[in-house]
Amino acid sequence: MTNDVIATDHPLTTSQQETLAALLDTLLPASDDGTMPSAQAVDLIGYLTEKNAEFIPVLVEAIGHFDDGFAGLSLSDRYPVVEAFSKAQAELFDELLFHTYDCYYQDDRVLEGIGMAAGPPFPTGNTIEAGDLSLLDPVMQTSRTYRKYDQ
Repeated sequence: MTNDVIATDHPLTTSQQETLAALLDTLLPASDDGTMPSAQAVDLIGYLTEKNAEFIPVLVEAIGHFDDGFAGLSLSDRYPVVEAFSKAQAELFDELLFHTYDCYYQDDRVLEGIGMAAGPPFPTGNTIEAGDLSLLDPVMQTSRTYRKYDQ
């Protein structure tokens, strides 16, 4: 006997995935000229699985605040729904936004879109000569307002 259900490791149902895609597109829509992708184009679930899997149940909770018709709405109709959610569930929204931004601004397409080189900032390392304290000269020449202490 065969089973029509296909097993998957994806933590979201198809409906939840559609809602998440619409939500991410509302948070960070693609640029009109196509240089910047929408947040739905980056792999938030893959990022969370690798970096912060314990947030996935929180994400599922956040998605649960949107009804099944949310994904079918236009961007202009989704915006007030997301704005109401951001006010009613401010802490949950802030967490979602933080993880969305964190994932989004690590994507190579986004980095290139904002004029930065894709990849790590120092792919071959950042060599500093041992004992070369002259690099601290600009710091030492700065006013001491941020380093004040009682004597």
